[in-house]
Order: sequence, then structure tokens, then C-alpha cells
Amino acid sequence: MTKFRFYFPDNKDFVDPNFNGRDNSRTKYHRQYDDDHYPHQILAELPYDGMLVSLAGVGTMQKRGKYYEQELTEDFYFNGAREFLRLDTKKFENVKLMGDCGAFDYHNEYEPPFTVDELIEFYDRGGFDYGISLDHIVFPYFKNEAAKDAAAEKCDLHELIAESERRIDITLKNAREFYEKAKGYRFEAYGVAHGYDKSSFLRSVKELQNIGYRRITIGGMIKSKTDELLELLESLSEIREPDTQFHLLGICRFQNIPAYIKAGVTSADSTSPLMQGLKGGKYYSVNSESTSFDESLMIRVRQCDHDNVQKHIDKHRDELRQHITELQANGEFDIDLSNTALSINECIKRLEVDCLKKLQQYDDTGLDLDSTLKALVAYEKVTNENYLPSNLTGAKLAPLKRNEIKYREFLNAREWRQCTCGICKGGLMNIVFRSNQSNRRRGIHNLAIVTKHKNQMLESINLVTK
Repeated sequence: MTKFRFYFPDNKDFVDPNFNGRDNSRTKYHRQYDDDHYPHQILAELPYDGMLVSLAGVGTMQKRGKYYEQELTEDFYFNGAREFLRLDTKKFENVKLMGDCGAFDYHNEYEPPFTVDELIEFYDRGGFDYGISLDHIVFPYFKNEAAKDAAAEKCDLHELIAESERRIDITLKNAREFYEKAKGYRFEAYGVAHGYDKSSFLRSVKELQNIGYRRITIGGMIKSKTDELLELLESLSEIREPDTQFHLLGICRFQNIPAYIKAGVTSADSTSPLMQGLKGGKYYSVNSESTSFDESLMIRVRQCDHDNVQKHIDKHRDELRQHITELQANGEFDIDLSNTALSINECIKRLEVDCLKKLQQYDDTGLDLDSTLKALVAYEKVTNENYLPSNLTGAKLAPLKRNEIKYREFLNAREWRQCTCGICKGGLMNIVFRSNQSNRRRGIHNLAIVTKHKNQMLESINLVTK
């Protein structure tokens, strides 16, 4: 039976389970981590097959991690990864734990800031299922000689390749040491393959297999184009031993899973679904009629009291007053702001309240879509600097028109009302592009969707191969 595991990298991506987007209420005396829930706790179904935790993020007992406060680092080492991540119940017993050194977080340093012994201690005390060897990331990847020639015009190619070779040597040296020292520990060892072209990647994989590795991660390809990645994997599959399994570090373009499997890739990790929701405003939904999932643009309603909006108001106060007067004269919103005693702040706050009220009513009833969109676009025009009369051009107006069409499509489809992920049951205001809590919830929803899509894809593959 064909399997493919999706790992989600840990970066303290938890949310307050009691958040309510309608009134922005939260847990009283809220304490991050203690009160918040991880994606697997708040969703109805498992949003990933495993979690990946990096030493650079957690740190050691002597070296501060990038993401963990010292108290959390101590708790992690004392309790172990499974208890710390709240995966220590029967419901999550099949969720695997993978650890790595977090090379991306120290890519600007001359050498890795950790030792192999520190990495092994991290895996051992964390109770990981899989541990990845200590590497030093190599970023440039040249698809062919033409790509190298193009790079040579912008930088010293000889110097760039020499530095890449140095990092590959460090990675392979550490892999040899790690392979020997990891023997006898409960975690299974992965070696890391890096390269700046096909030849160097092939050399790395061959060397790792000669050392004895049969689990190998492919690193440094996060910036690569899809065709470059697939072409590399096809080449690597030709020298792969029958029992060697590949893992893609930091990249998982889910539509390519069949090609990954064919090349011997059995797992991958990525934060992309969450980040596309959190920062990109994307809302995913499963398309049962295609081999992919759909991406909708989530409606954006900026927080009027947020510092960014307040700075915008202070900077354009005079123009905003005239702008709001013209919008009202053109009938572009439904509330009455003709009272000249109202401050600009109060006018924009009332536009925000009107927009939120209509969105909530539409969420409840599915009625008055046109008036809801009208309020939404009006609020966007007064809170987005691009749409002020002094800045507005045809090029800037086009995105607003496109977004209005996308907003209409999203609201009309009401996908969140049919979603069973566990996040969307809280309603539109819990996933709208607005606050950190709602934005992160939307990203967590996306994790559930890509995993559902991945599982459906695997079912189709297994049916074909029966």
C-alpha cells in the first residue's frame, strides 16, 4: 500500500480555543501555550501525519532557541516532544515525530552552531521517531549549464560553487559522524543530501547510501521551481537503492505527490498551507472533481484600531474627509456620515462596524450579498492607501475590481458553511482576513484541507495499483 507522510514544522502555531471573531473575545487572563491549542487539538481530523521540530527553534539548555523562550525549552527537554506538543494520547499515537537541526535558521553563519552530540541529545531527550543529521544548507541550484552562465554574469560563480562545496563537505562529514553515534538510540537516522546542481546532488546521495543511510532528506530546494525539483528527483531515483526513502525538506507541492512517490519520496514537510492562509489570505477547499484543491481569496477587513490603520488615518486625515464625502455622495455605502461634527476616526470606525455587521448577517442568513459587498469595498477604499484619490491609477484600481469579483465568488459559494474541519464551524468572522487569531485559524483550516486532499489522492493511487 502506497503511503506518503506530510509533516508540519512546529513554530508555536497554536490558537486560543475560546476566541470568538464576532466580538474578539478570548480566554480570560490568556496565557500563550498554556491556554492555546495546536492544530491537531482544535481540528476535527488530523491535519498532518507528523510534526517536525528543529533544534535551532527549541535551542539547547545552554543556547537560546530562535522560537522558544527558555522556560519552554526547559519544559521540552524535561517532558519530551510528544508530551510538550500534546500528542501523548491514544488519538495521536500514529502521529510521527521528526527532528532536524534547523539549518535554514542559521544559513548565514559560517558553520552550524551545534554539534552532532547536541543534536543527538535533542533527539534522544525529545523522544523523536526520526532524527536528521547535522547539515549546512546550500541554496543555489543550477538546473543546467545555461543557468550557471546566467549566474556568472551576476556574481563570482567560482566563489559561489566553492562555498557550496564547503557546505556539502561539512554536511557529509557530519552525516558520517551522526550515523555512527546514532546507533543504539530509538530514533531512526536520516542523512541530508545537498547540492548546487544534479551532479553534486547525485554525489551526495551516493555518498550517504555508501555510509549506510536508507532514509535521506533532500535539502535546499525550497526556492526551486516545480520542473527543477521533479527533474532532480527523477535523476536521483535512478541511483536510489531499492530500500532508500527520500524526504523533501521544507517543500511539499501537493499536486506533485504522484511524481514524488514514483521517485521514491515517501514524506515531506512544509508550512506553506498555513502561511498561505496566515499571510496570503488564501482559503483552501477540496475540489472533488479535480486532482487539486481550490484556493479562494479571503475577504479582508482591517482592524480600525490597529496601529497601521491609525497611522494611515493620521497621514491622510484631510484627504480622507473629502474622500468619504465623495463616496457618500456617490452612494457607495449605506450609512449616514454627513454630520460634520464626526471625526475622521469616528467615520472610519462606523464604516468598519457597518461592514462587520453586514458580514455577520450574511454569514447567518446568506442574504443581502450586494449590500455586504458594498460595505466591504467602501471600507477597503478608506483603509487602503492605494485607493485614495491622490494615489489611484488604472493599474491600482484593477486589483480592487479583481478582488471584488473574488470576494463575491467566495461569499456566494459559502464554502466555510459546508466545511467540517472544526475551525469553520465558528463562522466567517473566525477565519476572515483580520486579526492574528482569525488569520492563523484560516491557515490551520488549510492544513486540514491539504491533508484531506493528500489522503484522497493516495486512495486513488492505491485503487489503481490494486
